[in-house]
Amino acid sequence: MKHSFLYFVALYFLLSCDAHKTGDTFDAPFVDGAAQQLLLDSILQYGLDREALFTILGDVKPMSSVVTLYYPVANTDSALRTSAVVVDSLRRGRYLDELQSVQYLMNKLDFPDLRFIVVPYQEAEGDRRVVQVSAVRISKLDSLLKKQEGFFGQFGLVPGADPSVVASVIENAGVYERYRGYGYLFGYPDQAVDFFVLASLELNTTGTFVERSFFNIPVHAAKGGYFVYANPAAYEPSVIDSAIYYKAADVLARYEDIRGKYLDADSALRAYKLLQDYFRKKDQ
Repeated sequence: MKHSFLYFVALYFLLSCDAHKTGDTFDAPFVDGAAQQLLLDSILQYGLDREALFTILGDVKPMSSVVTLYYPVANTDSALRTSAVVVDSLRRGRYLDELQSVQYLMNKLDFPDLRFIVVPYQEAEGDRRVVQVSAVRISKLDSLLKKQEGFFGQFGLVPGADPSVVASVIENAGVYERYRGYGYLFGYPDQAVDFFVLASLELNTTGTFVERSFFNIPVHAAKGGYFVYANPAAYEPSVIDSAIYYKAADVLARYEDIRGKYLDADSALRAYKLLQDYFRKKDQ
């Protein structure tokens, strides 16, 4: 599965030094100064320019990656596995402060039928804890949990479950359950999910890599590589693939039609303001 990656470890402080918004009025009333406004807009812009667009402005995907963050707070010392103090607050505490700012902003976002969640990955990369910020369309998630209740039901996940709980349960599930759960959550068609799970099983049990082809749906930032899923090598796109492609294309066209109206002189997107106006007009 393809995820969008961005290194945000020092972003909050960099933005503090390079805030370009002035005055006391910000697009988001809950932000604490220009640095937080820029952090919020940067995260939302990264997601909107990529696959998260299809969850935030459409119902193509139940869940999408907005941005992946890395914080050097993970334990690499086996002697500390029983310790109550793993993170040295003097050396590493500032990273938790940065993460708290991200968590605060995502908690404050309030748009119809949407939740923005922050879920740490089970596996660390050395001393870096990987933290996934995702957008979830609640109605689409509930429909998925009902449609695929034969799978999600084993974890006690049913319509109405909190999106953070759903994502955390799947993140910490067994390897093949994790692959299948994320495949469904990220909006891949059933045949692509089945193929990826079985191909992974084949690789892990026999060492044989199953050849594959990739179906890409363009995003603003690139023609491929973000909303993409694997199929067998000789697979021909089906009506289901075409339906996903054209539904996503309509959402992308709508976004690109309004995006230019919210660009600052430095090409930074006033992403929160864009979403504010979009949902306000949609309700009228």
